Amino acid sequence: MTPISSQQTYPELLIQYQPKPIKTEQEYKRALTVVEAMMSGELTEAETMLFELLVLLIENYEERHYSMGESKPVATLESLMHEFDVEPNSLIGVFGTVEIVTEVVNGKRKVNQSQAESLAKFFNYHYSGLAVTPFDFI
Repeated sequence: MTPISSQQTYPELLIQYQPKPIKTEQEYKRALTVVEAMMSGELTEAETMLFELLVLLIENYEERHYSMGESKPVATLESLMHEFDVEPNSLIGVFGTVEIVTEVVNGKRKVNQSQAESLAKFFNYHYSGLAVTPFDFI
């Protein structure tokens, strides 16, 4: 796969790159190289469609070969707290006490449905661009 040239139609790009399910590490690396090159400039509509297709193929390969398993709710909460510098005291409104926050973060207590809904609202309200749902915490 070589760097893309602009002004090609989507069918022309498909013929040039012949995207297909990625089955080998070599095909994976080749697809990554093309996607990385595409990320460095503005894309035409046709190039954007090819880019999205390649990303799907890459994600599919990664899911099969580098799967990290399902995220645990406590890991999601810890990650969000770390990423946005959220102190346990900030979540007292969600859980009632800092002790309960600590128990949840330490895996000693599960998050109930009401708390999960409150956590989703908290993070989505305070940190625009997030789209967490209650299911991320239960």
